Amino acid sequence: MITRLSRTRAFIAAGLAFITLQTAAQAATFSVNPTRMELSTGHRTDIINFTNNGDAPLRLQARAMLWHMQADGHWQLTPSDDLIVTPELLEVAPGGAAQLRVGSLIDSTAREGSYRLLLNELPNLGDAGSTHKQEIRVLTEISLPVFLEPVGVTRIPDIRSASIALDVLTIAVGNDGSQRLDPQGITVSVMDRAGKTLSRRTMMSNYVLAGAMWPLNITLPADACARATSVSMSWSAISDIPITRAITTQGAGACASTAAR
Repeated sequence: MITRLSRTRAFIAAGLAFITLQTAAQAATFSVNPTRMELSTGHRTDIINFTNNGDAPLRLQARAMLWHMQADGHWQLTPSDDLIVTPELLEVAPGGAAQLRVGSLIDSTAREGSYRLLLNELPNLGDAGSTHKQEIRVLTEISLPVFLEPVGVTRIPDIRSASIALDVLTIAVGNDGSQRLDPQGITVSVMDRAGKTLSRRTMMSNYVLAGAMWPLNITLPADACARATSVSMSWSAISDIPITRAITTQGAGACASTAAR
């Protein structure tokens, strides 16, 4: 499905913040299909289609990045030669369309390869000579995931640890499988010592890459915090059988209700 990408990065200095109230801001309008690529040894290349819905030429620069998840869940992107992208510079006329080809240069391995294709909009060549001095140009940056399928596909979510500090329950969601866990609905339940549910909520998870960990933070009500002893999670897209982990507390002041005593 073609998705209109609206996430933009505005390269505007803080001192110009008030000017934006009185001047026009323009950003490129274009569509991308697909918004995620899955490659394998038997399917080494794929094509991304661009449609320029704006009234000005669209210029994009493409870069392939290796994608890791740090222990705190933040992404680490580093330039990679594992993927070949052609062309690296793409120009799409107003109302026109163009294609970008992405291919893998390596074979599938035991663990899924995870990459990000960064697409940065470049200023049009005529922008520097524009007579519209009060017009602010908003440049778009998008990031598309590219995955290299592993030899054997397994998805094994896990709770590596669960702890409470300052009324916040931090759950270390791990992935012990060979393939990433996609963003999906998960159910998180917090129980007391007798197994009674104190809190239950359904939320969207983030990507959890193979072998990586994603910290999920949940603020607990004071009464639930003081009585919480375990947490369980279930992934409806993988298994309805929940995974349970005992909760540890960090000091006597872990919960507001106990700190006030």
